Amino acid sequence: MTSTEALRHRGLFVFYYALVVLSAAGLLLHFTPHVTRHPLLVPGMVLLLMLMADAKPVPLPSGGYATASGLFDLPSLVVLGPVYTAWLSLASTLVNEGLIQRRPAIRVIHNLAIFTLTCFAAAWGFALAGGRVGTMAFPRDLPALLACGAAYFATNSVLVSTVIGLTSGPSPWRVWQSNFQRGIFHHLSFIALGSLVVVVYFYVGPWALVLFGVPFLVARHSFGLYMEIKSDLKDFVRALTEVLEEIDPYTRHHSVRVSQYAVRLARGLRLSEREVEEVEYAALVHDLGKIGPQHQHILQKPGTLSHEEQRTLRAHPAAGADIVARVRALRRAAEIVRSHHERPDGLGYPYGLKTCDVPVGARILNVADAFDAMTSDRPYRRALSLEAALFELERGACTQFDGEVVACLTRLHGQGRFALLPSPTSEDLLLLRIQPLRARG
Repeated sequence: MTSTEALRHRGLFVFYYALVVLSAAGLLLHFTPHVTRHPLLVPGMVLLLMLMADAKPVPLPSGGYATASGLFDLPSLVVLGPVYTAWLSLASTLVNEGLIQRRPAIRVIHNLAIFTLTCFAAAWGFALAGGRVGTMAFPRDLPALLACGAAYFATNSVLVSTVIGLTSGPSPWRVWQSNFQRGIFHHLSFIALGSLVVVVYFYVGPWALVLFGVPFLVARHSFGLYMEIKSDLKDFVRALTEVLEEIDPYTRHHSVRVSQYAVRLARGLRLSEREVEEVEYAALVHDLGKIGPQHQHILQKPGTLSHEEQRTLRAHPAAGADIVARVRALRRAAEIVRSHHERPDGLGYPYGLKTCDVPVGARILNVADAFDAMTSDRPYRRALSLEAALFELERGACTQFDGEVVACLTRLHGQGRFALLPSPTSEDLLLLRIQPLRARG
């Protein structure tokens, strides 16, 4: 992100923040004096369950946190109405985020505001679909319950994605894809379970809230495990790249830089966040096939490679893909790794495929890999300038490199959105090679 973009987003964030906070405050001030009072038993039970639901937030992939509070927000909205639910959510948030987790006040206030807006939006969805607070007839009110859950999910996910997109992430739409679209069934399962709590409540009474304590704990635990697995997968992929970097100092951090370039290109080509993630994983492990001892002297050889050495080196995409494909979640990334040295003219390797047969992720990785190789010091030459690297890519467009990907890189560079990432010099790398020898000596 350029300084101009950061400044624009800062201004948008201030506008967004003020709008959200003032809107939430206005709704509470307007509707609270007219709320119908309820016995303390049900609000007290709901508050206790909300405190439990918010006590262990789950980190989301693109930033922010998710809780299972929707399981109890929905019954509270139908039984108590939006004002009670909003105030109970505010109390739970203040205790968990303000007192226990000690989050910054600006974040706590923002979360208080979006919870309030989410409650009122869900209640209005319920009312517009024919629902009435305090009553429930099943299946007559099923459409109202669905409208309530849909409004709840849409409002909360959009507001969370917007604030992350304006502060730390990519665009709000891409944040939504990463945080909510991929795990949409997990998020909606809490709302579905909350709808079931509503139905049971009107047949059993307040103790229905207690009956769903165990399913709630299981659902929250499952959602947390799902998010942990996603996070652990990326950590595992990064660990694989560090193994190769220890073997070949000249590619130190090469895979990380290539992954950042590839992500920029994938988003520039408007790929979905799922495809962007696959390209990122593939870029991080694209050289894993060079881990064998037969590659070590080839990687550090300053002169021309022999035919046998070239044949050995050309086997690394397939070898790396075979390793990566052993992890089920990385099988799509493995196909990108396998094809990332194919060329549009069919002169690439290992299979000599042409553009139509090469995954778009592999075409992106091919350009990102070549760009970083050209702009980094190698044993056989110094790094090219940014302008020289762009010239070489444009000269090889539609023959060695995919023309659309090269055009995307050129466009992003012209817009100031493809800055060169720093890489170690030959002198730095020489020190990295000498220091271990001195330690052993």
